[in-house]
Amino acid sequence: MDIQNHYYGHSAVLAAYAGLRRPRHIAGLLQHGWTASSPVPAHFADFPRVGTDPRQRRLLVWSHGCRGWSPSDEDRETTPIGAPLLYLERQLRSQGWTRSERLGPVFVPFHGTRLARVTGAHGELARQVAKVDGPSTVCMHHEDLSDPEITSAWADAGHTLVTAGRRNDPRFLLRIMHLVGNASRVSSNRLSTAVLYAAAVGTPAAVWGDPLTFGAQSSTAVEQLRSTWPEFHTSDPDDGSRPVEGAAEADTAATALARRELGAEHLLDPDALRGVLGWGRTPSLGPGLQYYAASPLAKAAMVLGLTKRSEASRKAMTEGGIATNPMLWLRNPLAALPRPLPQGLAVPVATEEPPHVDEWHAAEQHADPSGG
Repeated sequence: MDIQNHYYGHSAVLAAYAGLRRPRHIAGLLQHGWTASSPVPAHFADFPRVGTDPRQRRLLVWSHGCRGWSPSDEDRETTPIGAPLLYLERQLRSQGWTRSERLGPVFVPFHGTRLARVTGAHGELARQVAKVDGPSTVCMHHEDLSDPEITSAWADAGHTLVTAGRRNDPRFLLRIMHLVGNASRVSSNRLSTAVLYAAAVGTPAAVWGDPLTFGAQSSTAVEQLRSTWPEFHTSDPDDGSRPVEGAAEADTAATALARRELGAEHLLDPDALRGVLGWGRTPSLGPGLQYYAASPLAKAAMVLGLTKRSEASRKAMTEGGIATNPMLWLRNPLAALPRPLPQGLAVPVATEEPPHVDEWHAAEQHADPSGG
């Protein structure tokens, strides 16, 4: 019922797993990234009534086994279904896919958004990564590709820059899986979704280096990540090293934790998944009407202050470094507008090599600038 249901190729992956040629409108809201706190205020704040009657529209989260939040603390019911990446992994493994280390080290810098920028010494971090892991494949978020200071910092340090694309690209998750599934190690300077993805599929994953500054976020947020999920943080954040002794056991523990955070225990079979998403034999009109009409109006009212966010939502956004000034949201008025549903994926699915940033920029010259 909202564009976030189709972020990062999630609905495309779920449709392929469910045996559909292309995604449909979902009867509810789907969590679109791992969160250190509850996804209810973090992702679903613009729709405070969704989930009050799960028989009509559900709040679909990845897991009820996360360390950062408990479903019993929420004022709305949530339904855990597992992260789309785990459905992609299940499809790939059924086709004989296994992970490799042919890409060598991969680094995923903590990225900014159109509402909050990541600031700090990007050049120093890039040189630190080159010193510790050598020239690496660095996956840049598309929001940072418009900042030459950031991209040149990483390129000048000798790294290869790629991107998984815009968040509305149905092949986004295929490219992320290509990276995390073929890396010798995936690292980031903040605990984030990519780190969990890597660990979940069995790739060594670590958080180290300068976390940099993100929007209005305080330093306590970084400290909380380290104290709550120590398994992903290196013992020496200055050089990214890990003790050799016990490394295999540590990786196994990190994989188990990541799969719990991503909801591996909640994965559904294709029939059950279609039922939870509201994908019956024939498409339903209700979610489509909500997607094209009700959802944009509800979000506009929230941005303009006509509808008030809950205290939990305001707190989550503040702790996440996101300012709630309406003018910041209105700078990109087309970003939240609904657009045609994404294309489906070929079945059987396969991972896809991410384009180099130069190739991506060339393709973007002919793409929709409001892609989000």
